[in-house]
Amino acid sequence: MGKFNLKDQLAGVAALIAAIVAIGGGFVKYGEITTKLDALTEQAGPDLTPLAAEIGSAKNGVSENQTDIAVLQKEIELLKLQVEEIKVSTSNPLSN
Repeated sequence: MGKFNLKDQLAGVAALIAAIVAIGGGFVKYGEITTKLDALTEQAGPDLTPLAAEIGSAKNGVSENQTDIAVLQKEIELLKLQVEEIKVSTSNPLSN
């Protein structure tokens, strides 16, 4: 029979304990991850209905503003033409 060496026996026992602790730690981490995943899957997403309604009303406001802008642009063009007519009529000394 071989020689009984206490150091070798203790090193073997320590390695076995380290392996058991590492495996146990892996199972603990797996349990934590599973718990977090379960908690996340139970959560519902936010209700986006009010936001969608607000976006819809904003689109309506934008389209109304575009028609108002088009009308104002035409009025500006008309005013520019009237200003030019006034300039021409006032620059001619014989137009009085």
